[in-house]
Amino acid sequence: MLPSTPPQTLNQDIRLFTLWMGFAILTYLMPWHSPLGRDFVVNATAFGFVSLAAAAFFWQNPITKVSKSVLTWLLLALLIGCQPLFNHIAYPDALIFPVISLLVVALTALIGSNIENKAHLLNSLFIAVYLMAIITFMIQLMQTQGYQIDYKGWVIARGNANGGRYDGNFGQANHAGYAFVLALCGVIYQLQQSFQERLNTPHLNAPQWLIGRYRQYTRFGLMLLFVIFTIGLALTQSRAGLVMMLAVIPIFFLTQPIAWKNKLSATVLGLVVFVLYYMGASWISNYSSANQLGAVSRMAGGQGNRSAMSERAMMIFHDHVLTGVGWNNYMGASVDYAQYFKWPEIADHSHNFATMILAELGVLGALCFVPIVWVLIRAIHLRHSSESAIALAFVIASILYASVEYPLWYFRYLAVFALFLALIEQRNWQLAWQPKLTKAMSVIMLGLAMLSGYYIWQYFQLNYLDYNRFIKHTNHLNQDKAVDYQNEVFGFSAYHDRILAMQVPINRHQARVKEAIFEEVLNTDSSQYNLLAYAQFLAYKGDQQAALKHIEAACVMVKDLSDCDNVDTDLGNLAKQDPATFAALYREFRQWRDANPEKTGLKP
Repeated sequence: MLPSTPPQTLNQDIRLFTLWMGFAILTYLMPWHSPLGRDFVVNATAFGFVSLAAAAFFWQNPITKVSKSVLTWLLLALLIGCQPLFNHIAYPDALIFPVISLLVVALTALIGSNIENKAHLLNSLFIAVYLMAIITFMIQLMQTQGYQIDYKGWVIARGNANGGRYDGNFGQANHAGYAFVLALCGVIYQLQQSFQERLNTPHLNAPQWLIGRYRQYTRFGLMLLFVIFTIGLALTQSRAGLVMMLAVIPIFFLTQPIAWKNKLSATVLGLVVFVLYYMGASWISNYSSANQLGAVSRMAGGQGNRSAMSERAMMIFHDHVLTGVGWNNYMGASVDYAQYFKWPEIADHSHNFATMILAELGVLGALCFVPIVWVLIRAIHLRHSSESAIALAFVIASILYASVEYPLWYFRYLAVFALFLALIEQRNWQLAWQPKLTKAMSVIMLGLAMLSGYYIWQYFQLNYLDYNRFIKHTNHLNQDKAVDYQNEVFGFSAYHDRILAMQVPINRHQARVKEAIFEEVLNTDSSQYNLLAYAQFLAYKGDQQAALKHIEAACVMVKDLSDCDNVDTDLGNLAKQDPATFAALYREFRQWRDANPEKTGLKP
């Protein structure tokens, strides 16, 4: 018989916890994305639901043990909260968001380690996952026809696929692929349960609809979902999604204590069925969109700029070994290394969780992950229950994905990752909380849920969801007296300053104030305009070398090297208008550009 969680005396009530966590997973369907604040509105909504889930659990159940993985999240929260002690942080008020989020993630992992009936949790939670994945698949089908659903000016179901890859409401095809992998984890886990022997024995933790007398219909439904979710994954054309599933299936079956013959047959059958449907769906998708490449074809194209971005991160780490360059300072620090990058495109992350942590948090940040590494090392054995095996498979898949993308910087994904990590069988520390403490924690979590609602409301009130406000320059149209420098919401200074960078006239009036604004904004938007504006204020101050460094960075940190002509033109005009400040600077720039014709666009 394939193993499940052993029978226990179950006194827990996790229905409300599961319900609210299910709603958190359903926030994956929200289409109102913004690159600002790591997709602030969607993640803040998920944060509210996870906080409500934690509040319900703490109110109804005791805490008796803690997973070692909790220590990682607490250490990261402490390290990020202490960042101003180690590095200059552009917007220290904004640190409240990652710090509080990591504390809630730690509590989510704490709850996961105290769940007695893991099978009940997973079987209930996967219902929400299936609903999310089914709706995503339906939206993908609508996207093939360019059909969109709107309500009173709000997009409900996106009709435009991002880059021709059908991503549902995710706005990022790789994220959609990640969600389908989570759904497929649920399918193979429940399919295994439905084929267990002695199905009517009362100690099994599977629900009756899964193992009862009509289980053959359940099996058919699960097999149908497997096909649907595999097709959905193929439609995303996600290379990471393909690799994740090729890892999930063998990890799930091979890590359980069943006969090797059964392990291998289940693994081979799962892989064959998955690959057949995946390849078929990819072929049909590619045939209908001749200009698009499927994930398999895209795999042959290599990693593109990802290896260069990781190399950039390691370059930064080499000069900031102990503490890193500082949380959220990666983009601003890139300016210092602009002349050495193989791929000078603007990016605020390295597309690899390990190099990103090293670049921004250094060795101290890496040490925070020792508890998780220890849990995973201890998990290398072939005696996992089916619940622990599927949790391990999803965690490994998430780590593979985080090696080429940026999912775990999004709260909605990190909370689920932390929960599954805590569900892996491990030796937990014994830690009994007093009932008054759990009740107090429940009240605190309820307060955090309300706080997330407040910040979402402020985000909408300030119209930060309109991304055009953060990328459309009106500096040349405004007068200094019309610009409001006051920021009214604690934590939102990064958004406020970025809008100011779009508005303030670039002149000598309050030059020091404007210089400070652009210096900080470069940590969130190192566009060519912002680099040149900051260089101009540095020149006003008389710091010619720093100004030249940023001018040169503005020339090379672009996708199209011909855009360096913009720098040449603008700086040349400034040299004519204010020769005392800019003439010598322009001559040095021209000499540097002539000496580097290939990387500055003078030579094709």
